[in-house]
Amino acid sequence: MRKISVVIPTYNRQELLAHTLDSLVSQTLDKALFEVIVVDDGGRDNSKQVAESYKDRLNIQYFWQHDKGFRAGKARNIGTMAAEGEYIVYIDTGVLLSTITLEEHLRVHESSKTPIAVLGYVYGFDVDAETLESLQPILNASDIDKTLLHLKQQGAHDIRQRQYEDMGENIGDWPAPFDLFWTCHVSAERSELIKAGLFDESFNTWGGEDVDLGIRLFLNKNQFMMNKTICSFHWPHPKEVSDSDDHSNDAARRIHEKYQIWQTSFYNVDHREDGVPLNKIIQLYRPYENPLFRRSNFVDIH
Repeated sequence: MRKISVVIPTYNRQELLAHTLDSLVSQTLDKALFEVIVVDDGGRDNSKQVAESYKDRLNIQYFWQHDKGFRAGKARNIGTMAAEGEYIVYIDTGVLLSTITLEEHLRVHESSKTPIAVLGYVYGFDVDAETLESLQPILNASDIDKTLLHLKQQGAHDIRQRQYEDMGENIGDWPAPFDLFWTCHVSAERSELIKAGLFDESFNTWGGEDVDLGIRLFLNKNQFMMNKTICSFHWPHPKEVSDSDDHSNDAARRIHEKYQIWQTSFYNVDHREDGVPLNKIIQLYRPYENPLFRRSNFVDIH
């Protein structure tokens, strides 16, 4: 029986897909224990041929859906429903996992007494153009662990690193850990994902569908954790969909209208600086003596 199913949506990114699949070939986890499911969101390149070329090295399936615009949520739902694994690892095309990452995903899930949602640490994610240029010489798809070490030494941290420094790395104690549930690299129990209803396929612009699912996992008492040992790096490439502030703000408004929980009400709080993340906004506007903001410390404001 497969323990893990790795679900990868893709769209006209055959070279990046090959990099991602190379990283999966290099995993220390026994290949009998995991499968890979690639779901093409209507791409027209050679991604199918790329995926099929790995059949002698990976347990891999490839699905294609018609191009009807950005439908990454539906692509992930297709992969999840086709999956045999007890745990689903979602990664984006162009995310390369360290060699022990799947082994670590499995270890933390199997050792947990409660359902958990695991956030991987993604080096080089959304770094600026100047940093990208400096990183190009050290990117090596055939030696992922060495590349990760270089990225760490160069300070090309996960874009969420500042939040971890401000709030602590034990995100299970944050008031709204679901705000960090970005499917570039996360995992959860398949049964919990299905129980939560999977991705809302009506989200068809960049952002929102992953945090939306994260909220439902949160409301269903899944515990959230971030583990820097479970790491990867984001191969730099142009985005398929513009991640404009307008898209993000619209998704935030929609999410609060949908759930009406006190945490999401803070998506609408104006702050003197742009781009302040949800948990920091809550910290600024709801100061408590306990700096870790345990869930039990909060009272619903609605």
